[in-house]
Amino acid sequence: MAQPLLVVDGTNVSWAWPRSRPLMLRQDYGAAQSLLVQATMGSPLRSLHAELLFVFDGPPAPRGPGSANGARVLHPDIGHSADDRILQIIGQRRHGGAQIVLATSDRALRDAARALGATTMGSMELISKFDPRGGESRPESGPGRPEKPRPSSQDTAAWLRRFGSGEQHRRPNRAQKEADSR
Repeated sequence: MAQPLLVVDGTNVSWAWPRSRPLMLRQDYGAAQSLLVQATMGSPLRSLHAELLFVFDGPPAPRGPGSANGARVLHPDIGHSADDRILQIIGQRRHGGAQIVLATSDRALRDAARALGATTMGSMELISKFDPRGGESRPESGPGRPEKPRPSSQDTAAWLRRFGSGEQHRRPNRAQKEADSR
């Protein structure tokens, strides 16, 4: 049986990995991406998969990793998300008969990938395979671990700086509606 392709939701895993998270918080995305690619490529994962494909959000970061030695680093086209790119790759490769493993903790992306025929693993499961000290032994979800970790104030501040506050899209709550109707 042919070795499967490993597709990594790079931004999702970079935020989950304790070693790359500080770089993400400092918005040094290129360094975080390079660290993830190097650590994964230097692990036994390289010999278990036909190819390792990393998909990161946004345009390529300065000092970010390039494709080499069995690793491909991709970014979405302008106007599209990394999730869109990942699903496009899975659809194309599955159509060609490839086995695909997707690593992400994004539940919606995992569900969509499974619907296309891919198998999935959570970010922490992947991390435990290339950095056993950085991975946790707790389950990815269930009573021992919430589905998504609660973000720290630093995480929240970094995301707000990167993606905006979203105030223009927020719906008023009941108290605001009542005050407005008076």
